[in-house]
Amino acid sequence: MKKAEGYRPISIPEDRLDEFFDVVQWAFVGEWLREDRQDYVGALPVERARALEVTDARHGRTGEVAAVHASFGTEMVVPGGRRVPTAGLSWLGVHPAHRRRGLMTRMIHDHFERSLARGEAVSVLYAMEAPIYARFGYGMGSQTVKAEIPRGAKMWDIDGSDDLTVRLERASFDEHDVLVAGLQARLDRPGTVINAVGSGRNARFTDPVGNRRGMERWRLAIVEDAGEPVAYAFFRRHARSSVGIHDGVCQVREHGALTPAAAQRLWETLTDFDLVETTMTENLATDDPLLHQLKDPRGVRSKVIDNLWVRLLDVPTALAAREYFHDCDVAIELADKHVPGNTGTWRLRVAGGEAEVTRTDDAPDLTMDIRHLSQCYLGATSLEALVRAGLVREHTPGQARELAIAMLSPVAPLANWDF
Repeated sequence: MKKAEGYRPISIPEDRLDEFFDVVQWAFVGEWLREDRQDYVGALPVERARALEVTDARHGRTGEVAAVHASFGTEMVVPGGRRVPTAGLSWLGVHPAHRRRGLMTRMIHDHFERSLARGEAVSVLYAMEAPIYARFGYGMGSQTVKAEIPRGAKMWDIDGSDDLTVRLERASFDEHDVLVAGLQARLDRPGTVINAVGSGRNARFTDPVGNRRGMERWRLAIVEDAGEPVAYAFFRRHARSSVGIHDGVCQVREHGALTPAAAQRLWETLTDFDLVETTMTENLATDDPLLHQLKDPRGVRSKVIDNLWVRLLDVPTALAAREYFHDCDVAIELADKHVPGNTGTWRLRVAGGEAEVTRTDDAPDLTMDIRHLSQCYLGATSLEALVRAGLVREHTPGQARELAIAMLSPVAPLANWDF
């Protein structure tokens, strides 16, 4: 029997959401609390929830859900501050009783086909297990700094920071969605994933009890300039003490700032709570303003991990959507076994920052897999570095450098919220 035979793809109606969530709990090793169900329903883009259902009794009970996935319809900021229609893949999991049957491949192909039909040129995700997604053409498009910042960390003075005010409130979708979405839409860092459309929009506000581990509900810090919001951050704290010494922690999740002064005012607030010794965050770009504003960056315990994984679905549309920072004329031979329409040789001509992408019969200057082009798309990875690593083949000397300079971003990309 061929892999994935005996299963059929379906859309998940609302009256079968419990079956969807049951597979998620099996796949991601967890038991959800009954009172948290509505939080998860609110975070799921229900109209884009998909599953594979058993049709062959040899694989299990006919009609049961064996694998699930969903995606957010959104846009992503690309180098130059432009945006590209994007599908944010999430909730992807296979029930352990149905593994090794090709269900992951079947679901990924379903996601690719439906995303392309909607005009989404790029797919992005956060990877629980990175090697899985590299097989399907995803490349690590950005990295993030996980940091533990001691209380009261000293910073260099930034003009205007002291003139800003801060509001601290309990995070509420009804009260803060428009504010957060408005600020998010003004961020111009490549990799920024704009608020989703449709259901699931309140994913950033969900706060299941089972995920808190003793911490308070999400709070929101809002920095204002003469009453106008200029920065925000989701945070929560946990008070702890040892032998009379208060060593609580503050966890910062999504955050964004429009100006250097707003960024500093935000972090001065987040790193100076009473009873809190350490502020932790996983969403700092590798060149985040905070890392430059700290007087003693070595005093921050940090490590770099992967952030957003990127996959080009419609190569000419995706490449033409972003800005380039050097003129070039390069023929790129691509291999893409999961989206055959991308396979072949493409000529990328860039003049004055604008790109023209066409098919060509010319001999290629570079040969690569789609995941390598996807990895370089947001400008965090140099194409020449991939040549030096032996992952990309250069047929015409110097062309990897030309394309690398054109594609590198002046600022590091980052997706600042976990969808």
